[in-house]
Amino acid sequence: MLKQTVVVNENLKELRASGYEMAKGEPDIRGWKIIDSRNVVIGKIKELLFDVASKKVRYLIVDLDGKPINLLSRDIIVPVGLAELDATENVVYLPDVTVGHLASLPEYKKGKLTYHVEREIRDVFIPQNSAAADKLADFESKDSPEREAFYNNNYFDENRLYKRRRMEDKLKDKAYDDDRNADGHPRYIPATDLPETGNIRNEENVIYIPDEHDPSVLRRAKVVKEGPRN
Repeated sequence: MLKQTVVVNENLKELRASGYEMAKGEPDIRGWKIIDSRNVVIGKIKELLFDVASKKVRYLIVDLDGKPINLLSRDIIVPVGLAELDATENVVYLPDVTVGHLASLPEYKKGKLTYHVEREIRDVFIPQNSAAADKLADFESKDSPEREAFYNNNYFDENRLYKRRRMEDKLKDKAYDDDRNADGHPRYIPATDLPETGNIRNEENVIYIPDEHDPSVLRRAKVVKEGPRN
C-alpha cells in the first residue's frame, strides 16, 4: 500500500514536551475556561504550542466544547494573538473569534501540524483574496526570507494575550516588555527535568521544502508517515 507523506513543522512543540516551562510568576493558562465574544463558555485551554526556535507561543490548543454553539466538539488551535486574559480572573477571552471561524478551523492532531495547515488556519482569519493577505504575501516573499515572517502579524503577537493583565499591572506599577514578564525575565525557561531542545533528533526524518511564496527559501521540516492513502 502507498503511504502518504506528511511534512510537519518540527519547531512547534506542545509546551510540556518542548523542554521549556512557564517562568515563575507567569500565568499558566492551561486548564482555563475560554469565553467567546457572546460571553459563552466554549471549552478550555488544553495546551500551548511553543516554537522552540523563537521561544514564543504561537497557538493555543483549545478543547472545544461545540455543544453550546452547535459545532462538533474537537481539539483546535487558535493563533495566540486572538486571545486575551481576563485582568484578574483565570479566564481566556476570544473577543474577535466568531462561530464561523471556529467552524472553519481544522481539527488539531498532535505532531502532525503541517505548514499547509498553518496557512489554512491563518487564512480563516485573513481571507486569501483580502488586501491584508496580499500585503502579508508581499512582505513574506520580499522583506524577510525567514520563517518568522509568517508570524509577523497581530494574529501571532503573543503580547496581545497579556493586554488586559498589563492594564491591571500598570495600577501596580509593573510594566511588560516584549517577550518578557512583569519582572523583566523571559516568559519561558528551560525545564529542570527535561532536556533543552536545542538540537533536533532523528535527522534522517528531516527535510527542507520550498516556501509557498518564495521557493528560493527552504523550510526545515520533519516527515512522518500516515496511514494508507485512499
